[in-house]
Amino acid sequence: MRGYFTASGFYGLVDGRYMLFSSESEYYEYMEAAGEEEAS
Repeated sequence: MRGYFTASGFYGLVDGRYMLFSSESEYYEYMEAAGEEEAS
């Protein structure tokens, strides 16, 4: 997982594109949920 902080929040890398999240922890939660969906 990869990302960086900005004044607007945290940009996290998702499927080759950066998405804005309100926090780094929200990004990690999103990625964990996305991994669970792919496993199904």
